[in-house]
Amino acid sequence: MKKASKKIIALLLCLVMALSFVACSKSDETGGDNVPDAKSTEAPDKKDDTGSKDDTPEATATPTEVPDPYPAFDFGGRTIKVGIWWDYYYTSDHDDITDDPGLSNTETAQMKLDNVRRVEEKYNCKVQFVNFGWDGIRNSITTSITAGTPECDIYLTDLQFGIPAVQNGLAQNIKDIAPEYTDLYGEQKIIKPLEGLGGTYFFGDMTEHGTPTRGIFLGYNKTMIDDLGLEDPQQLYKEGKWDFEKFAELLKAGTRDLDGDSLTDVYGYGGIFSDLTNGLVLNNGGNIAATEKEGVSSPQVLEALNFIDRIYNVEKTARPWNGDDWDDNLFAWADGKVMFWTAQQWSLKQEIDAAIQEGAELPFEYHVVPYPKGPSGDGTLKSPVSGNWYIIPTGVEEPGKVLQVFEEFLNWHKGDTYYRDDTSFFESSFLTQDDVDIAYATGENLIFDVWFCLGDYFSYGNLFWWPIVVNKDQTVAQCVESAKPVLQYALDKFYGN
Repeated sequence: MKKASKKIIALLLCLVMALSFVACSKSDETGGDNVPDAKSTEAPDKKDDTGSKDDTPEATATPTEVPDPYPAFDFGGRTIKVGIWWDYYYTSDHDDITDDPGLSNTETAQMKLDNVRRVEEKYNCKVQFVNFGWDGIRNSITTSITAGTPECDIYLTDLQFGIPAVQNGLAQNIKDIAPEYTDLYGEQKIIKPLEGLGGTYFFGDMTEHGTPTRGIFLGYNKTMIDDLGLEDPQQLYKEGKWDFEKFAELLKAGTRDLDGDSLTDVYGYGGIFSDLTNGLVLNNGGNIAATEKEGVSSPQVLEALNFIDRIYNVEKTARPWNGDDWDDNLFAWADGKVMFWTAQQWSLKQEIDAAIQEGAELPFEYHVVPYPKGPSGDGTLKSPVSGNWYIIPTGVEEPGKVLQVFEEFLNWHKGDTYYRDDTSFFESSFLTQDDVDIAYATGENLIFDVWFCLGDYFSYGNLFWWPIVVNKDQTVAQCVESAKPVLQYALDKFYGN
């Protein structure tokens, strides 16, 4: 399959509002918005060694050499600790590429391990990644940094807890500490800044952020579509006919009682509320909290919320929300319980691999399609900003040197985008080139929307999802009326107004 477009999303670098939802946020049974998903112990898009340009053990890496702009210094044997919530390969704790149980690309694996040894020798230091787990890393950030003794020199954050950390003064402004020769403000072949909240507190690894692989989209069971003689969603999209009404029409046809007991066995749609809400709102030209003014009362958001109410409560073509089991909502598609679902690359890959490990492939053909265009949408595909971003905590000693060493640590590819942007792992989650093209297209236009990270001041789950979808005790209009001042107050607090 073809390589991804190398277009860097300029929006990431200039919007000064904060950031949108990541795939990993969840709702607990009380309707809160910030609970991790089952994938939280793994890299959401692990491109470490999976998939390859050449998987043979004899492969020899030949990256394009670039000048070394970084002056060496003696770090006195210091160990730079990086907080994370999955096992990372490779670090100073590893001696051989076979230490990674998921090894497949021996070429890039050896490049990474060789780079670790080079960095250790050049700076007389170690680089260690600490797997705290999802809850543990959040606790480490809020407790150790607040106490003035951060457990780690660097933390990888999901934006839902990274943004509150920045707002509470727990992260350093990278502009204040970065050496002048950093790649952060150069070609950005290694790391990139994420501007927002009045400074540059986040930076990302270009191995993750170099290609548009962070879009959200819908998956659909093509076998069901064909068996029912329905129009193919991808074809509808190509013809410009993929909109809310066509989506609703297919959901009706896909909702079925298979055994005649008057109970629905297969629903037209089932998935997680965060991605569904973002997908419908953004692709209808709206936003909930992407500016300093609340957006829930806008016509675009109202139309999206009314569509959610329609499929869950009026037409009953959406699978009832399981408040006790987030993963049941997320992965019902793999058991053939729904025809459409909220999809991301990592969730597709997880279920593909799980089926293979059990000795079989998924028993149906699946494909992906963008979220449908709403009545106020202009057809531009949009997804929320997501991914993982590093921060350097306040209280870290010699943060500029820490950043320099870590930047070199991340430069295992020596600036060669051929190795850096290996898309084979991403593309292995899809069945056709059309699927791949659609997945890339949905990640080209990322929008900042901070509704998920407004903390105790605003909970979409409590104010909208639970009363409309779960308890069914409030209308959309009632929810909007009561939530509007709450959201505006939360945004005022967020922006310090």
